Amino acid sequence: MPTSGPSITDIKLLFARSGNRCAFPKCKAPMALGDTLIGEVCHIKGARPGSARHDPAQSPTDRHLRENLILMCPTHHTVIDDDESSYTVERLHQIKYDHEGGASPVSDDEVARIAISLLQNVSTEGQTGGLSAHTVNAASITVQASGVSSTPLNERQIQAVENLWQILRNFSTEFGMVLFVDSILLPQEMDAYFSGADEMPVMDCVLEFRDFQAAIAKLAKAGGDEASKERPFVSQRLWSIYFVIQAIYGRASLMLTNSYKEERYKDWRSDNGCDQLLSAVLPAPVVDHLKGLQGNGLRTAIDYLEDHFLVEAGMRKASSG
Repeated sequence: MPTSGPSITDIKLLFARSGNRCAFPKCKAPMALGDTLIGEVCHIKGARPGSARHDPAQSPTDRHLRENLILMCPTHHTVIDDDESSYTVERLHQIKYDHEGGASPVSDDEVARIAISLLQNVSTEGQTGGLSAHTVNAASITVQASGVSSTPLNERQIQAVENLWQILRNFSTEFGMVLFVDSILLPQEMDAYFSGADEMPVMDCVLEFRDFQAAIAKLAKAGGDEASKERPFVSQRLWSIYFVIQAIYGRASLMLTNSYKEERYKDWRSDNGCDQLLSAVLPAPVVDHLKGLQGNGLRTAIDYLEDHFLVEAGMRKASSG
């Protein structure tokens, strides 16, 4: 009897040895942020005919064994499947071996929690080389595995995407001043203000963030508290991108709060939390580029993340660059 997918034991071992990081060299993207699953289970030898590196001689059982699986972020999953000549079976086995050999341990509790999420996400067969959550295609917003183009569920999925996008627009309004000061002032100028060396009247526009409740209130006002009800109707990838955007707004704002408290600028560019959030969606070179921008980096980061949201929702084609 052919096996329908990886066993829970193999999934647990796969995640435990991943260190909660994408296996692609130098990629820092986590496989999970809290309870939000971001990573994807990829086949080294493709699962079906026509998928990357598919081996017709491989048995159905061997196809889903841990030895043929590797955990990667969605970006690098696409990279390896789009370039079979560079990412051969042998090379991917070496990448997996090197990654697992240097990975940090993951707690048993975390392994159990994330393994169940990963296992739930490997039941659909609508992908072309690996296993991931249901994917919403926004041309008609259909679940890939269903093949149905117009149902009440699909209409609800369309509404969910629209609702999340409206919340993102609300975030842009509520946190507009946070992006504004980051776009017109250099980090050293911000530090001069918080340390008291320069009064800088333009910074009056973010005085409300002296209160740590300001960011929380703005997230709620924008509709962030209601977003979770849309989660069952969108793909795991889309939800993860939304989650990261929300978290970036909130974390950047709280860093302003801490800047007032500590009387020195707490730069989001050097914050490990922001780095992990951005790396969960964006490729490492893009994250490095954003952190290297001395001005307008935060706005540019949000633009990149929103572009990924729109591409995942099917509202925009992915850039060829």
